[in-house]
Amino acid sequence: MADKFGNPFFTGKDACLSEKLREVAGHFRAQRKALRKQVAVAQKAFDDGDTAKAVKTLKEGLALGLTGYEEAVSAAELYNKLIEKGREQLKAADKDLKQLKNLKKAYEGTDLAGEIDSALETAGKTSN
Repeated sequence: MADKFGNPFFTGKDACLSEKLREVAGHFRAQRKALRKQVAVAQKAFDDGDTAKAVKTLKEGLALGLTGYEEAVSAAELYNKLIEKGREQLKAADKDLKQLKNLKKAYEGTDLAGEIDSALETAGKTSN
């Protein structure tokens, strides 16, 4: 076993350690596969205009907590696209309560939720 630079750390033959390393590698392969599938489903939903499904599916994938893998980078890029699209929709909705409520449902639990809540509060005050 070695560090990421190839410096040897352990050169013995411990069957328990080898088994554990295979277990860990298998775990992360499965996690990456699950995230890859969720990103694909979220991307399709995004392309089809189903923002709520895209956000929900992507949040489930991001909850795996993987970092550094290609799949995690793809998930983060799609998340940023979704948030950017949401900000455009929020700006276009202006003070339309119905649109704002739909956005609130679609972007629940994201970084955009607070901005939508503020817009709803402002729109609610001006509509009375």
